[in-house]
Amino acid sequence: MTETHASAVLGGSRVTVEFRALGPVEAVMAGRPVDLGAPKQRTLLALLVSQVGRPVSVDVMMEALWAGHPPPSAMTSLQAYVANLRKLLEPDRAPRRPATVLRTCTQGYLLDADATDVDARRFVEHAKAGWQARGQEQPQRALSEFEAALALWRGQAYQEVAAVPCVVPEVARLQELRLSVVEMRCAALLDLGAPEMAAAELEAFMKANPLREYGCELLSLALYRAGRQADALEVLQTMQIRLTEELGVDPRMALQRLRRKILNQAPSLDRHPTPVLPAPAGAGGSAAPPREGPAGPPPAPVADGEVFVGRETALRQLTEALAAARAGRGRVVAVSGEPGAGKTGLLRRFTGPTGVPVLWGTCTEHATAPSLWVWEQVLRAAATAFPQYPMPRPVSELLEGDTQRPADGTEPSGAALRRFEAIVRYLTGLSRSGPLIVVLDHLHRADPGSLRLLAHLAESVPASRLLLVVAYRSHEAPVLAETLAALARGEMTRLELEGLTPQDTRALASALLRREVSGRTAKELWGRTDGNPFFLREVIGLLTDDQRLDDPRAVPVPVLVREVVLGRIARLPRPAVEVLSVAAVVGRNFDIAVVADVVPVGIDAALTALDTAIAAGLIVEDQRRLGWFRFTHALVAEVLYETTGRLRRARLHRWIGAAADRAGTAERTAERAAGTAPHLLSAAEGSPAPAPRASLSIGG
Repeated sequence: MTETHASAVLGGSRVTVEFRALGPVEAVMAGRPVDLGAPKQRTLLALLVSQVGRPVSVDVMMEALWAGHPPPSAMTSLQAYVANLRKLLEPDRAPRRPATVLRTCTQGYLLDADATDVDARRFVEHAKAGWQARGQEQPQRALSEFEAALALWRGQAYQEVAAVPCVVPEVARLQELRLSVVEMRCAALLDLGAPEMAAAELEAFMKANPLREYGCELLSLALYRAGRQADALEVLQTMQIRLTEELGVDPRMALQRLRRKILNQAPSLDRHPTPVLPAPAGAGGSAAPPREGPAGPPPAPVADGEVFVGRETALRQLTEALAAARAGRGRVVAVSGEPGAGKTGLLRRFTGPTGVPVLWGTCTEHATAPSLWVWEQVLRAAATAFPQYPMPRPVSELLEGDTQRPADGTEPSGAALRRFEAIVRYLTGLSRSGPLIVVLDHLHRADPGSLRLLAHLAESVPASRLLLVVAYRSHEAPVLAETLAALARGEMTRLELEGLTPQDTRALASALLRREVSGRTAKELWGRTDGNPFFLREVIGLLTDDQRLDDPRAVPVPVLVREVVLGRIARLPRPAVEVLSVAAVVGRNFDIAVVADVVPVGIDAALTALDTAIAAGLIVEDQRRLGWFRFTHALVAEVLYETTGRLRRARLHRWIGAAADRAGTAERTAERAAGTAPHLLSAAEGSPAPAPRASLSIGG
């Protein structure tokens, strides 16, 4: 490793020795390996390297070297090992001159982080750079970073001391990160259109790690793209059986959605070139934001250069908040909405023409990211946009992976608070030369440490020229309750994105179809989707001929919409799913008394089940009629209706008719069903029969 590289890694400090810890511990000085001596001396060095920058007590050293049974001469031997290592690591140190690499401290001994470079830290750095490149849709750079990270491994990390209690968590962390990097490397290969290569490597990977669900997902996708559909389905089936028999759990929803896509040969599974979004112009530029999806994947196509309609009020409020920030009165703006509402698209539309630097961070969903990962994205973008302003040491240490951070973001002795203060001073300082926009997207996925830092920064925003914008899903707001309360204590603007208006729906459909759409067609599109931009775009994409333009209600539920809806429903408790599946047969509007009679459960149990569906944003209460509820989108009711088997639907219609008669609401139920759910059969079909006495479930 060159001195230039080492300086870049360690913030400009001069490195005198390089340690290789991703395998048997080795030391390299001036490009030459160092003979580390006897086995116990090597073990001692491995222990110190594993805790680089942190003191290691004599008791811990004794435990590691003599397995808890040190001989009477142990202290003498330990001191001799330390003296020998100092001679090896600092051969030119003058007699009686204090050691600078292996130093003595009050608690024991410490290997100085500034004088050393450890390959484990470089591995983490490459991994983070690869994640960032993939998030910015740069698969070739991501692949290079992941391969550079994996090339550093030569065996088990810290091999000599891997079983020492204080080293075990670090070894486990590095091993888990290594497995994730292998998966992400294969994901990059898929992004680049090399499914055969990815499949070959993933097959070997899954044999060694059979319970890695993300690896299974990637392998199935690679096999499908390589023309091996049957093998792809077999991989998913094997994983389902293994998880059920060995762990007693179901596969995660991503695997279930992938199976349905493969069975339907969904076009979204095919590889498509990834467009690179242009960075907004401005001083120093900005980090290009990733695309937003209605439930993570797939992406909602609302990018610069594509159709964007409506949201005039939201854009005006964002513009006013930026004007206040320009004047030195920083603002916090919280943008919320249901999945697919277009939160990321709105923020792209707003930030693009402002001419103001934008620092963009997105909370990840598919990979387990380190604590403060979203802030690392923001700070890296800041370093790129403002190279003339040096980063404070605590900030650069965060980006270089020099700090060990628990997954929950908690740190002892005020270390987190000191780092938070340094980050706040750095970001507010950057805004002194002009307004600065910081965007945190998908905040509902943020780790606790990132949320604490957000609340800490918000306290300083009003006295700065910062515009801090956060975006999250409305139905997941409860997990952010404490953070939103902290943000509200300052001057915060809340923007709740609802569906597009019928007029905006008509403008969007006309632009996407490149022909004028009638007001009646737009109204029917709006009624079926409630103006949700993601739902609208998917349905409009199926309006391929005049016949469908005349009757948009006849268009089948788009595959991606179906998968998104089923994914949200699958997260509900089983009783809620059973109640909703019956309600969908009644129609978009339903009387809970009738549904409870058919399920059958008591009215209190049915209302409790509905509470979870309301919290998930799938159901709303009818404010005009007591006891009546409504699906937020007709498409949600349609998906549930279609997922229920034909025979079960026919039987449910008879039971619903009988229950409606008993409740004295048969006429109202039929009117509601006929008016809002034309795909449903009449509730009076067939002769009434007694309500069933067994629980219902989707399917059949």
